[in-house]
Amino acid sequence: MSTPKRLSKVLTIVFLALTSAAAPLFSETSAPPRYDKSESSNYRDIFDQAVYYEGLQYFHLERLYRDLFGKKKRALDVNVYDEVPDSTFFTNRHGRERMSAAALKQGPAVTSGPDASGPWSIYKGKFAGVSSGFFIKDGRGEKYLLKFDPLDYVELATGAEVVTSRFYHALGYNVPQYTITRFRKDQLTVAPDARIYDDTGFRKKLTPEKLEGYLLFIPEMPDGQYQASASKILDGEVLGPMEFQGRRTDDSDDPVNHQDRREIRALQVFGYWLNGTDIRESNSLDVVEMIDGQPRIRHYLIDFNSGLGATPLGPMPSHFGHEHIIDYGEILKGFLTFGLWKKPWQKRWDEAGREIQSPTVGYFDNRYSKANRFKTQLPYYPFKDLTRADGFWAAKIIMKFTDEDIREVVSAGEYTDSKTPEHLTQVLTERRDLIGRYWFKQANPLDAFELHGNEIRFEDLAVRHGFESEGSSTYHFKVIGKKGRKGVILAQDQTQEKAFTLQSEWLNQFPAIHLLIRTQRSGEEKPGPWVRVEIESEAGGGARLAGILHQD
Repeated sequence: MSTPKRLSKVLTIVFLALTSAAAPLFSETSAPPRYDKSESSNYRDIFDQAVYYEGLQYFHLERLYRDLFGKKKRALDVNVYDEVPDSTFFTNRHGRERMSAAALKQGPAVTSGPDASGPWSIYKGKFAGVSSGFFIKDGRGEKYLLKFDPLDYVELATGAEVVTSRFYHALGYNVPQYTITRFRKDQLTVAPDARIYDDTGFRKKLTPEKLEGYLLFIPEMPDGQYQASASKILDGEVLGPMEFQGRRTDDSDDPVNHQDRREIRALQVFGYWLNGTDIRESNSLDVVEMIDGQPRIRHYLIDFNSGLGATPLGPMPSHFGHEHIIDYGEILKGFLTFGLWKKPWQKRWDEAGREIQSPTVGYFDNRYSKANRFKTQLPYYPFKDLTRADGFWAAKIIMKFTDEDIREVVSAGEYTDSKTPEHLTQVLTERRDLIGRYWFKQANPLDAFELHGNEIRFEDLAVRHGFESEGSSTYHFKVIGKKGRKGVILAQDQTQEKAFTLQSEWLNQFPAIHLLIRTQRSGEEKPGPWVRVEIESEAGGGARLAGILHQD
């Protein structure tokens, strides 16, 4: 081989080696990540959860074992202090630091709603199914989805959606902006290429004449305006619904299976508070957004017009919250009692005179209401896997909402009848306390642990919120010295003080001290569940709080 040919071959090999080595660098900096899209629908949700997973759950050996022996699987996304850290799923808000009244009422809103100074152009929509509405572009070029009330129930679904979305935002979830908006018919225009799905299920061209016909089925306010809940369209690439089981393998921010996430399990508790019977995968959304300069997936909850006492079709049916869509247990009870047994929700409905409170409230009260008996329409596994530690975490966030906080959030519904916000506030405050009382008994409600020198101090949330009287509880302490995986019981004590002093010799002898605390209430024969406080010794005789764990 001639020298020029050898030189050419060597240069070619070097060039290929350099380009192949540099390729990953270029791909990481220039090629955006590609994510898989997901699909779902109400029909698929119903089949998957009410038929497929319900039928196969007892063929799942791990789940069968846990059900038989009462073993609960601990949430896997909590930190060492037994809290849910901020993530693309959840951001601690009112539960960590109190939000102002203005912030609670504003929620996630970044605008006041569609710009009313100019016409709104309808570019697509749906006038069929459970929830009808259309998409508009306002004078500022911003896009919104408008959804309406049932024909005979002005303010029912729109008010519920705006109010409920703000509660979920304050709790910590990602939700779109929902605002109450009112407009006149002459404010609407139809885009030339507008298409709409009607009750035939086919996509058709929308004309001004067809729009006129659709508006006949939308209720008018007394002044001739229409009211809608305006949802601001999210910026970013929409990937479809979030699954409540498994995880996204294409997302580095999603390392934990969703059924093992405390914030998803806790939707069972938050759903009871807000009467959110329609929490389901198809009412969620994964969206690729720019976060800290990088494309990342943020997980949203959407569609809140089935909450409080409302559904998109009218007042919430009396059995919602008490039974699943297909509830095998309730079907069996009815069969075995030949239909003669009157269920709690039937008693509730009879005692209410089989009438709703008002057209703007729907059917929402606390008759026969129990925090541990709430059922969403679909029986998702994460809700069944809720542990007492998960429930306690959710309950202590809910208890952060004062009566004034709740009243402020409810006012975002802009109800014209003053009795409506009064009623909603009353039911929500009562239900808040039902949740607190129940979960503060299921778990040991000790919180806000602080270490001052050798003294550990804490707060009893049941006492703080008035469920137990001051000085009526006894706290049982077991001190365990830890060296590696081995533990030695150093002392046992009990006191009515919400504090305990560690002896210096314990801290000098062991690298870690575990303090196991149980609470015994007045009139109880024995103490209840435990909470474990982990303390690590430091050089120089000091100590630091290293972890907290509530019993599952």
